[in-house]
Amino acid sequence: MNKMYKYLLIILTLTLSYQCEKILDQDAYSSIEMEVFYDSQSAAEVGITGCYNRFFNEGSYPQLICYFQASTDDIKQPTGWLFQLKDRTNLGSSSSIPGFSTPWASLYTTVANVNFFLEKVPEIPNEKFTDNRKKELLAEGHFLRGICYYYLAMAWGDVPLVLELKTGGPEDNSIAKSSQAEVLAQVKAELTIAANDLPAIMSNYADDAVTNLRKGRASKWAAKAYLARLALMEEDWATALALSDEIINSGPYPLATSWRSIFEEPMNSSESIFEQQNDYSPGFFGSGIFGWFMGFDFEIAEEVYELFDTADTLMVSQGKDIRWEFMYGDHPWSANAAIRKHVPPRGYDLGGIEQLNFVLIRTTELYFNKYESLIEQNFESNKQSALDFLNIIRARAEDMTFENPWWSVPVGTIGIPALIMSDVDTKEKMIKAIRDEKRREMVYEDGIRWLDLLRWDKEYAKQITNSATDYHLFLPIPADELLRNEALVQNPAYQ
Repeated sequence: MNKMYKYLLIILTLTLSYQCEKILDQDAYSSIEMEVFYDSQSAAEVGITGCYNRFFNEGSYPQLICYFQASTDDIKQPTGWLFQLKDRTNLGSSSSIPGFSTPWASLYTTVANVNFFLEKVPEIPNEKFTDNRKKELLAEGHFLRGICYYYLAMAWGDVPLVLELKTGGPEDNSIAKSSQAEVLAQVKAELTIAANDLPAIMSNYADDAVTNLRKGRASKWAAKAYLARLALMEEDWATALALSDEIINSGPYPLATSWRSIFEEPMNSSESIFEQQNDYSPGFFGSGIFGWFMGFDFEIAEEVYELFDTADTLMVSQGKDIRWEFMYGDHPWSANAAIRKHVPPRGYDLGGIEQLNFVLIRTTELYFNKYESLIEQNFESNKQSALDFLNIIRARAEDMTFENPWWSVPVGTIGIPALIMSDVDTKEKMIKAIRDEKRREMVYEDGIRWLDLLRWDKEYAKQITNSATDYHLFLPIPADELLRNEALVQNPAYQ
């Protein structure tokens, strides 16, 4: 690890998270060192890298995504890690789930790092930066703070909104919650800054054939993709359509012609817009925590089997849908079928799951946004174009060169039937077809299924999680956070 990078992380870890102990040992760090660290473009580059590292750390975004997945109807989880999310009326408090407070604390640690970054970088003289880099760096900070609060608000609802560095005494730990609406309004503001000030592609990072680090950094289009998600939540179909179309037509992110190229190493496919760049590390770093539990504690739900056009005889007949064949595999130490979408063919050896990337935003999602918005606005005018899109996506199910690494089955997948107009000749049928195809296409990616259920059918989301009230659809605030922050009030569902 770069020494300056390591030094920054130590300083930030000790001093910046407002979730830390109420009384810090002031001798544990030097305020002078903190004040002078940000003195050049190179220091700012190290600082923003530290912020990305905090967000993508195994206990932060990747662990929260496990919570979202365990809540959905795509996962059958009668026992094991996080199984209590399927019975929220009896969940009690977060203290009953090991490690439940980790994503909350980790995301707020990221926010604290970003707050420090956004406070100090503007003080660096402009002449110390090349070209427009200072503005871009600040926009990256706003992007990261925006998506941190996006995931916090979608997981916990009302959360504290902290937009400045907190380094004072115990009073700095007393911060009341803001409403989810207020937090999401701030998310929009942050992402709008990022969309306006970031370039289409971060050209200052190498376009390496293996890692392509540019896809792991914020961009104009990644910011607009999250804004499109927010517009869908608000049923602002016109805005969701405009943003999705703008990204689709931007040029750099065409649909992948081969579906499996999205997830095969080295990943970073043509349609990847924002993708976590992982490498080997001692532990679950990055997507590893996700791959580790998929098939061990997290089992494929029966409804997912039914959703796909699977082989006539699983593990024997030639496959039909590459999206199923690619992800249905064996688990190294469990009798359950593994979910291999985020596990490479070499499996768990040699850092396999730690090194595989995790895609947060890709072009196909924007197409689903587009056609959902079009159909909601005018079914008759848009039904043919929506049908054509669904059949383009379904056509990728055929992959005649796919060699299944898990089972001795015939090479290739033969594809699934195209839809015809009579299949989708009403608005209701078309909406169902779009939702079903999106679920097949993007199963086990990001928190997409859970986020969609919250906006499509909240009553059904309550049913599959045994939630008595809407409040149960959000997570309980970690017990230790309630102790540290006297202004915090527990989610009413778990009081």
